[in-house]
Parts: sequence; structure tokens; C-alpha cells
Amino acid sequence: MKMKVLMISLIALLLVAMSGCTEPAEPEDPVTTANLSVDGVVLENIPEGFEYLGARSLEVEDLKSDYADVSGIVQASEGIYQLDSVDYFITAIELESNDAAEQFTTTYKAGFPDLIVERFVEESFNDHNATLITKYITSNGEQVPRYHYVWTNENFVYLVKGNTDDNTKVLGLAEATGF
Repeated sequence: MKMKVLMISLIALLLVAMSGCTEPAEPEDPVTTANLSVDGVVLENIPEGFEYLGARSLEVEDLKSDYADVSGIVQASEGIYQLDSVDYFITAIELESNDAAEQFTTTYKAGFPDLIVERFVEESFNDHNATLITKYITSNGEQVPRYHYVWTNENFVYLVKGNTDDNTKVLGLAEATGF
């Protein structure tokens, strides 16, 4: 009987040792906090209901292909948020000068085709002007609006957008930047 207990204990010990459960190993690629190149994408006061999912730095070449192919881009970051399973994004782009920031915004807006209805609406919040951009996508066979806010603050450009047809949600996130 003692031999069976000893044998079972020995087998259990071998299984534990072989599985590696007794010594926690360092992960091969440890997760590190993103070194954000531009502040303003991680909000201190997140609007009610929004959940912060993370942030990442963006490559200059990606910005040029996705937003505006202009010179003078220094660096950029993107914050990712979610509200009711809908994704929202805050992108902050640092440029070399105020003029470069204005040029970026102008080029970005020029990339949208004309609409029968007004695509660009000037709005004001946080003591500055911003442009509300309306774009339409096809969802479940219907044309539905999507909204972007874009504005400059000195040599920075801020873009806030969400996969929603409710521009007030996007506006709330834009206002929360404080810029």
C-alpha cells in the first residue's frame, strides 16, 4: 500500500515538473506600455459609458497613406475607445509647424468626394473651431453616416471618429480631449 502511494506521489511530482507549472517563466515578448509619441489620445476624464481599450504610436507612412500625404509630420498616436460595442478613435498628429498642421487638415478634407448634402460643418468646442465631416458607408444594404471631427491646435492635428451614426457620441469624445 505504501508503495502505491509513493508511486502515485512520484508520478504526480514528475507530471508537475514536466509541465513547468512550478516555475513561472518570463514571457518571450513581455508586454510593455506603449511609448506614446503624442499626448492627448489617453483621456484623463473619459466620457460616461466609454471604455479605454489602449493606445499606439502610428507610423508616418501610414498617416500619409490613410489621411494626408503631406510633409512635416513628426509623430502621431492613436487612442482606442469603445462604447456599447462601437469603436472610437482619437488620433493626435504632431507636425513641424502651425502651417504644416493647417496644410494637413486641408489635404485631409480634400480627400473626401463632394456630396449633395453638406459634407463639412464648422462647429466650436473647447474654445476652438473644428470641422465635422460626414461620410457615408453601406451597412446592411443601407447608406449610413459616419462622423469625423478634425481640428488643429498649434502644430497638432486632432482627428476623432467612431463607427456610429450618432455624431453626439463622437463630439463627446472630441470635447473630452480638452484640446
